[in-house]
Amino acid sequence: MDNAFISFEAIVEKMLDIKGDILDEDNGIHFYIDELEVGTPVELDVVVDENGKVTIGMIPPLYRVGTSFRPSYHNITLTAEKYSEDGN
Repeated sequence: MDNAFISFEAIVEKMLDIKGDILDEDNGIHFYIDELEVGTPVELDVVVDENGKVTIGMIPPLYRVGTSFRPSYHNITLTAEKYSEDGN
């Protein structure tokens, strides 16, 4: 995979690593994050190794070149929702 690209797995891991609560006791602020949604156009890098394993890399578009033919970008929306075993 091109080094400029990030694997789909790494993007999901980074998205799920966001803390669910932001607390600022000095200012009396408590911010709850129950769901996070990120949407972006992406360039894809799809690689199949010699064993048939598929790796999908993606990155927001790197280049904007003024030409008469524009590249085709894909769109992706990722949604992460907080889950609690007690159903809350």
